[in-house]
Amino acid sequence: MRIILFGIATMLLIYGCNSSGKKDPNHAMDDTARMRNPVSRIAPVKTGAADIPASIKVKGTIQEVWKWTDNLGENFLITSYVLPYEDRNKEYDEDGMTAELYAGHYAGKDGSYREVWTMTETERSCPFDLTLHFIPGAVSVTDLDKDNMAETKIQYAIACRSDVSPALMKLAMYENGTRYVLQGSMWLAYSPDQKYEVTEKDVNLEKLPKEKDEPRGTPRSFGRYESEKDFVNAPVEFLNYARSEWLKFSKEKMGE
Repeated sequence: MRIILFGIATMLLIYGCNSSGKKDPNHAMDDTARMRNPVSRIAPVKTGAADIPASIKVKGTIQEVWKWTDNLGENFLITSYVLPYEDRNKEYDEDGMTAELYAGHYAGKDGSYREVWTMTETERSCPFDLTLHFIPGAVSVTDLDKDNMAETKIQYAIACRSDVSPALMKLAMYENGTRYVLQGSMWLAYSPDQKYEVTEKDVNLEKLPKEKDEPRGTPRSFGRYESEKDFVNAPVEFLNYARSEWLKFSKEKMGE
């Protein structure tokens, strides 16, 4: 009887050891998936001027304020503008209008903040119709490569024109001060029946085959950026996102 009991106890001990050493294969797969696809902890919040620390000085009228926390600490992305004002063009001796845009990313810890990047865009002494504004809805804070270091992105339109040509658009994307840019022409319909046909496959004007005897500045450039050279060393996620954002906001409406 003792021999039988001893045998049963031994079998239970062996089974218990084997069971404790096994891992749920589904759980193991979940762990692997988490390692390959880390989850970003960045949660940007759109806030207002009242939340800007006193040590951060902003020029012009504040337009948007975004706040988040990442490896740099507490962050603020701020856009602002100066309304068009009269400004005489000394070179041509004529009156015009000047407008200014500003944007900046500030990061800090314990109440002390530093500039991660800042930008200024100015259109000076325009004697015609002046356009200079951030594209509505195009400011974003992302973490596409999931490294807990946010990417910030702005887009804006620029033009001084007396005709119906589209404005220039710039898309600037930053990560920890490194800047990536797409720039080119917005798309503007000449007639109500004209359709927007630019796609991800042909949005890069540099790779678009040229037509024979094509005059410079033809509508084929409308809605397309000049090149992707700034993104050569960027993570592929950055270019994919920038390209889709370009297409999303490149249509210009008359009167904007």
